[in-house]
Amino acid sequence: MTNQVSAKPLPDEAHVSRYCRPGAVGQDGLPLSAAFQLKGGEDYLSVNWLEYFQTLDQETAITHVREAFRTKSYSVRTNGRFAVLGVKEAKEAVSAVTGQPARVDHLPLKDDPSHSGVFGYAADDLAVAAELKALVGRACVHNAT
Repeated sequence: MTNQVSAKPLPDEAHVSRYCRPGAVGQDGLPLSAAFQLKGGEDYLSVNWLEYFQTLDQETAITHVREAFRTKSYSVRTNGRFAVLGVKEAKEAVSAVTGQPARVDHLPLKDDPSHSGVFGYAADDLAVAAELKALVGRACVHNAT
């Protein structure tokens, strides 16, 4: 049973964050492609919609995401990172590799209201993960804790 409430597309000008576990972060502190790979059986890449929190400051929005992770008892480690992606750029990156339309939907959960997903690729689409990683520069990375 899921606690998902509803789904709707996010606007192209929105931003989402992806938690990158320490094993998916390079020595330079930037996410590796592995941070954007789907696991077998997953239909989408789990992310959080930053504008949901109605703040212009990304760091404040990330703080809200950290709180949501704590609420749902999701382990966030010191060496992990949050990578920020633009919705339009993420959709374009996925579509450029797959040749198919991609989407980013708001998929709120009762204990994580900003939860969202990047749809349009599968676990074996390693080139998509590499394209998403390429979108993340140092200014788009925030400490996990």
